[in-house]
Amino acid sequence: MKNLETHRVQQDSRHQSADAGHLNRYGEAINRYLGAAVYRTEEAVSAPIRSTVPRGTTTGVVLVGADETPISYTAVDHAAIEAELRGWALRIVHVQRAGGLRPPSHDAGAQLLRRLTDRVHACSPSLMVTSTLAVGSAGRLLLAEAATASMVVVGHRHGTAYTAFGLSVGERVAAQHRGPVLVVRVPGWPPGPGFGERPIVVGADQPGQLTPVAGFALAEARARGCEVVMLHADPNAAPADRLEMVEGVRVHHRTIDADPETALGDASNRAAALVLGRHSAAGSPVTLLGSVSRNLLQHAYCPIFLIG
Repeated sequence: MKNLETHRVQQDSRHQSADAGHLNRYGEAINRYLGAAVYRTEEAVSAPIRSTVPRGTTTGVVLVGADETPISYTAVDHAAIEAELRGWALRIVHVQRAGGLRPPSHDAGAQLLRRLTDRVHACSPSLMVTSTLAVGSAGRLLLAEAATASMVVVGHRHGTAYTAFGLSVGERVAAQHRGPVLVVRVPGWPPGPGFGERPIVVGADQPGQLTPVAGFALAEARARGCEVVMLHADPNAAPADRLEMVEGVRVHHRTIDADPETALGDASNRAAALVLGRHSAAGSPVTLLGSVSRNLLQHAYCPIFLIG
């Protein structure tokens, strides 16, 4: 309840709409969610908890892990917006931990899912939303559910559960899932005015080449209606800056003389999202993420897409 009150105070104290005439699709959607009513706690749940997405109605599914934390509520908002922009369905998964002094409360979990679903429907009435309530290992069950999802969204800190390797559940899912994952890391959320108009910043290892990471960023920018910054940072590199239109998206190619982690961390303070490659390798969940990606998950100022 305390977390819900904290989230409500943040939402009520912050919303400052930008000029509606200048908003892109993403900006309009994020402002709608920031200005929405708070999560309600008093409603009973009468609908079944587990359901499936009807076939033939959407082309994809965004799956989001949810729990009773403010960052989780924000992750659900971001997941709903991603689904809305693409015309996909949204599936909300809440995993309760087994064991402990008290058994998990089915009613509490069901009420959480109903509150989240009601909020999404209030902000995006046409969005198809389904939910799943499960008991067990959050990381394992979220990864299993993610197998059929087109995109997975997780909060940076998913409850208090950590793996044996020191990763949060969200970081473990981001490292081990092979499809696109959006890790909602948003220090200082809610943001100031104009967040929705910020560009997407890509960590470009190969400047000027359309890699899978760059291709995802361009598709995301088209869905949002924003610009892309392809940022290549390398110590002792010759600075360069050029602008081009790629498939209707304004793309800024920038090369700077800097350490990649430092440069991307600084850029995240002015970005709506970072898009990074996982640079996966065989080994433990820790080493499945490259060092830059792993460190930015800890220190960036905006959400991060992990690709590849």
